[in-house]
Amino acid sequence: MKIGFEAKKGETGVLLLHGLTGTPSEVEPLGNYLSERGISTLGPWLAGHGTTPKDLARTTWRNWANSAREAYDRLKAGCSKVFVGGLSMGAVQALHLAATVPVAGVLSMAAPIRIPDFRFNGIAFFRFLQWWTTSLTGGILDPSAPPHVTYPYVMTKSLYDLKKLMEVVRPELPQIMVPALVIQGRKDSMVPPFNGELIHQSLGSKAKHLLYLDGSDHVVTMDYDKQTVFQKAFQFIQTSGERVD
Repeated sequence: MKIGFEAKKGETGVLLLHGLTGTPSEVEPLGNYLSERGISTLGPWLAGHGTTPKDLARTTWRNWANSAREAYDRLKAGCSKVFVGGLSMGAVQALHLAATVPVAGVLSMAAPIRIPDFRFNGIAFFRFLQWWTTSLTGGILDPSAPPHVTYPYVMTKSLYDLKKLMEVVRPELPQIMVPALVIQGRKDSMVPPFNGELIHQSLGSKAKHLLYLDGSDHVVTMDYDKQTVFQKAFQFIQTSGERVD
């Protein structure tokens, strides 16, 4: 397993997963904030990332899930309590983990669960007509933010696997009973903002919280509302997910 960042602090740990074509640097600012407050953090590279788009296309959503599970096992070995979180595709992976392994809580940021776009929904067919599509860079409104580092383009095969992952996780949402914090930017240019409410409504958790960010695009950990994200995530973890004011 290739590690992007890791901080061994306290008995409480948080696994943070990056998005499709992205890097651990997307979630590292949140990881730094949490580790400075005594929380152990781990941000792995998911399979197929950190090399080339063609390498990513050789992997499947199950390979990404295996990377996330391996990182979870590593963090769990040193922590008595583990929360899982992620951004975009990483958030969908975090939800999948929350449905399949014992976690203390789940933090979902800008997760795509349903995308009503005929091109995306027809990707099973379109991937044979076009092997690659435009970059997933951008997603940040704040001009002072560091560059959003991703692959220069995404293979349509990878989007097909993202769609399959979403189809797996949608029926798993009612099975997730642990505390959950769902965060979504209202100005998200990549994931329709209604996904935040859809996830929140579908979760089986009794302690679940929905936070919409008025000033943020897709990469909420690097955009205008990042400090709100950091503070609410810390509070969520500190209270074991029972309270987010």
